[in-house]
Amino acid sequence: METAAPAGVVEGPDPADAEGVRLLRLGQPGSGLRAFVSYPSLKQMLAHGQRQPDREVGGVLLGSICRSRQGLVTTVAEAVPAARTQADRGHVTFSHQSWEEIYSYLDSLAPDLQIVGWYHTHPGFGVFFSHHDRFIQENFFAGPGQLGVVIDPVKKMVGGFWCPAGQVASLAGLWISTSEDTYPIAEQLVKTLQYSRCD
Repeated sequence: METAAPAGVVEGPDPADAEGVRLLRLGQPGSGLRAFVSYPSLKQMLAHGQRQPDREVGGVLLGSICRSRQGLVTTVAEAVPAARTQADRGHVTFSHQSWEEIYSYLDSLAPDLQIVGWYHTHPGFGVFFSHHDRFIQENFFAGPGQLGVVIDPVKKMVGGFWCPAGQVASLAGLWISTSEDTYPIAEQLVKTLQYSRCD
């Protein structure tokens, strides 16, 4: 049974139906929210974490949110690292300068995209949402389809979260979207990653 689209969410195409798009499973994507992360975005998040293995780093996810014939869909087209953060091994905070740079990037280089979530790393200590992470998701990224992605670049773990009813819930998996040309290398990368669901 189909449900009405959440307020402010428009009807749109499902990435699974797009010509030339290949999909890889990371975890076991299920019902509820269909989250599609582009292969370049996944690479960007992993590389960002690997460059700073001794502290948390983070950024925003840009893309679109719509309702397709198969349900609520979030498409991540870009992962944009946040500079000028306040961080150590156990936390990351985006500064006002971080947000100014992110919005400047959106205005000048990605005007057709919107912020659909955020990501951050837990270097060496696994995938979960801390109390602080839950506060951020529930207060700043609780809109329909907005994601929170956690990456452990040391253990090569990934997890996804969202707020289906105003409270954080774990996603069972993510779809990684790629082209025919990059499918083999994307598949190799996905095989090295462990998806962690935290219920």
